[in-house]
Amino acid sequence: MNKVKNFLKGISGSSWAGIALIIFFAVAIDNYLGSRNLMNILRSTSALVVVSVGMTMAILLGEIDMSVGGVITISATLAGMYMQAAGTVTVGTVVIAVIICCLVGLAFGLFNGFMIGIKKFNFWLVTFGSMSISFGLAKGVTNGGVISGFDKKFQWISTGRVLGISTCIIWAVIICIISVLILYKTRFGLHIYAIGDSEVCAANSGINVRKTRFWVYALSGLTAGLAAVLLLARTNSAGATIGEGYEFSAIAAVVIGGTAMEGGKGGFKGTIFGAIFISAMKNGLQLIGLSNYWQQVLLGVVIIAIILYDVINARVRFKKSLRRVYSEG
Repeated sequence: MNKVKNFLKGISGSSWAGIALIIFFAVAIDNYLGSRNLMNILRSTSALVVVSVGMTMAILLGEIDMSVGGVITISATLAGMYMQAAGTVTVGTVVIAVIICCLVGLAFGLFNGFMIGIKKFNFWLVTFGSMSISFGLAKGVTNGGVISGFDKKFQWISTGRVLGISTCIIWAVIICIISVLILYKTRFGLHIYAIGDSEVCAANSGINVRKTRFWVYALSGLTAGLAAVLLLARTNSAGATIGEGYEFSAIAAVVIGGTAMEGGKGGFKGTIFGAIFISAMKNGLQLIGLSNYWQQVLLGVVIIAIILYDVINARVRFKKSLRRVYSEG
């Protein structure tokens, strides 16, 4: 009985909200928990999980990368324009398109990392500037239009199947495994946690804070480029708004997953749950028939409510721990 109680206590408010949400949609919507709809949720989660990799690392530092939505947009747009210009699409063309997405994302990430990590400029200003530049470039090169109708060879990256599993899910799982290993099994990952916990202590212990911050933003840009590949292949289109809102969804996925905004606490395992939660909610609201505008409003309200719940709970637990220390003293 005590084991059950301890297990239930370990479940966060975000997790309870996710369970309640799934139960509500399962009752309100026929076949919500059917295999086809669950696969739809996982497919729509794939790009969000990938872009949330870099966001998790940035938030663990106690910072944020607001440029990821714009980086997804410009990466997907340039890759789409290349495939249109190439005409006949071959395996080589697909590989080059993927490389374009990765290089564009990495270029923005390196720029952000240099300005924030090396030159020590404010991360809000730099990433907001990068967001504006990337969205502006995407609108400029497309004239605000949409590029669509890519070859099935490229679409296979997201819409293909291997052993009955969608390829976009497989790619997302592979990237997740690599990210978990980097974050939990390498010195670089330990340095991220140390800097987020206390930058001064990390620097005094010999950690190269500038270099670590530089590579965190470089990886954030790269993962945004990889997310652009999955999103471009799944939607079969690119335009000036393809990545719009992904920066906020990624932040929400990380925070709902239990990573503290002040840095140093949490991790990518929780982010995976947060991303699935957001995709499941969006899917349920669409099936209910709620308009996109009200979906956005309700999603924001729920996310804020969950964050507030967890923050209040954390404060209550902290006060209780202080009482125990005082009574023991």
